[in-house]
Amino acid sequence: MDPLHQNRTLKWWILVILYVALHLMTIQSSMAPGTLQLQLDEEQPAGTVVGDISAGLPPDMIATHYFISDHQGTGVGIDLDIDESTGIIKTSKVLDREVRDRYSFIAVTMTGITVEVTILVNDINDHAPVFPRKRATFKIPEQTTIGTKFPLDPAVDADEDQLTTQGYIITDGNVGQAFLLETKRGSNKVLYLDLVVNAVLDRETRSSYTLLLEAFDGGSPKRTGQMILDVTVQDINDNAPVFNQSRYHAMISENLQPGNNILQVFASDADEGDNGLVLYDINRRQSDPDRYFVIDSRTGVITLNKPLDFEMRRVHELVIQARDNASQPEITNAFVTIQVRDYNDNQPTMTIIFLSEDGSPRISEGAQPGQYVARISVTDPDYGEYANVNVSLEGGDGKFALTTKDSIIYLICVDKILDREEQDHYELRVMATDSGTPPLRAESSFTIQVTDVNDNPPLFDQQEYTQVIPEVAFPGSFVVQVTARDKDQGPNGDVQYSILQTEGTHSDWFSVDTITGIVTTLTQLDYETDPIPSVTVVATDRGRPPLSSTAVVKVILQDINDNEPVFGSKFYNASIKENAAAGTCFMEGLQGFFLISFSTGKYKARNTFPSKSKRVISHGHISSEGTLMLSLWWICAGGG
Repeated sequence: MDPLHQNRTLKWWILVILYVALHLMTIQSSMAPGTLQLQLDEEQPAGTVVGDISAGLPPDMIATHYFISDHQGTGVGIDLDIDESTGIIKTSKVLDREVRDRYSFIAVTMTGITVEVTILVNDINDHAPVFPRKRATFKIPEQTTIGTKFPLDPAVDADEDQLTTQGYIITDGNVGQAFLLETKRGSNKVLYLDLVVNAVLDRETRSSYTLLLEAFDGGSPKRTGQMILDVTVQDINDNAPVFNQSRYHAMISENLQPGNNILQVFASDADEGDNGLVLYDINRRQSDPDRYFVIDSRTGVITLNKPLDFEMRRVHELVIQARDNASQPEITNAFVTIQVRDYNDNQPTMTIIFLSEDGSPRISEGAQPGQYVARISVTDPDYGEYANVNVSLEGGDGKFALTTKDSIIYLICVDKILDREEQDHYELRVMATDSGTPPLRAESSFTIQVTDVNDNPPLFDQQEYTQVIPEVAFPGSFVVQVTARDKDQGPNGDVQYSILQTEGTHSDWFSVDTITGIVTTLTQLDYETDPIPSVTVVATDRGRPPLSSTAVVKVILQDINDNEPVFGSKFYNASIKENAAAGTCFMEGLQGFFLISFSTGKYKARNTFPSKSKRVISHGHISSEGTLMLSLWWICAGGG
């Protein structure tokens, strides 16, 4: 249709509509419009009957013609075929709910009755859930905590409500039920998916899993989508890179040419292999988006990349990332402050104040990491600010660190536990360097003395000493010398000895010299009372509080013949018949018994005592009262 004809047709319709409106206002102004809501499923073939406009007219009213209000962009004139004479609505093409889910228009009869028609396109399950990728790779460190969740890309289903994605399952490859799936419906109605660790992962036992994930919707029958997830179990990377300084400072002249190195950052990683290989980068999201600086990823050297302008920007703050080369890298940040200045003709000055009680450079070996050793203030007369000086610390074997909160006052603090017995002093050097060209530097070297604390008890050369002496040793006789050594210094290392008095050990027979550790006899010894007396010697230092340890001295006494035989009683009484036969035993006791021999009115006796001592009857006779009188002597085997 040519534009002229279209214009005439449009004017005709406008006149008709105005006529109908005036007619409505004058004749039927009180009549309310009707409404009609129709539905049909998407994907129906073209020509499918949707409904009849007349169903929206008041009862007992018919219409012979309808005027259709079709606004541009509603799709009514393109997607629907409306018979203006009959009011029958049909589809002019296959409708897709995902493209347009409703149609609205107004139909006006020749009598001015309006019907507001709404057509809803119902969803059918014509889409299956689709993962963004058919196959994905995922890496999880071994020993990951059970219950740890890893988000995966969800499957998207273009259908809505119950026909969209309703769940996920692992259909294959989940050896040992190592993983679970958890879901959560988002505000955007997407069913998000997490892979959850359900068992201890051991790379040495199983280094990978190939999981077949399936997403399903709520249709009947269900539509599904699959994705293969390759899970690689990694060696754990449990150490992050550590910078040797948390903040670096540099000052450079604005006329420094691009390509010049500014400073070098350094971070170390205790891991091995790729897990310990440190790579450097500048976090462009947080700093230097204009790329004034670049950093060598391997060496950490920061280089000027573009010309600087002091009047435009005087300070550049860089966030440096150190990451290891693991597949899931650990990342640590450090900060670099680079100041731009016009000139440089004065070197920095430093003032160091040691924080010991007497102001000397010393620190106790008991100082804990973080305890301050010295305070350093730095100034540079050139610019009138302090942050333009880079202060660094060298020496100390890593036992000390440099820290600052404001780049004005620096503090040297203990970084690792000290041990005076291992090393009693450290050489340190503090350098304050400005960033001029050439740079000017102030430095100070000093020795930190490590003072002692009583952290070592005395230790004996032996835990047990054994010495053999005769029991007749005179009081004050030498027994043995014990020795204990203490690694500490001064009073903390001075050892004093004492004897621990213990019941049943006869330790009171001995004494020990508190200084030399020589053990001597204190009283007369007696083998028969205790053949092996023992002494517990205590070595105590003079620290506060004191520390001590013990050693045992066993003394073996040699017996000598220093005791005479002793009868249990001076007199013994016994009865015997006068006609007793020779060899008759008339008295038992005294560790033996006596046998009587008769010889010419006298009596002799022999005994049965042990071989080492003998009891002998010198003579015997019968008294006038008929009593046998015996005189006995005890003769020891070793002598009289």
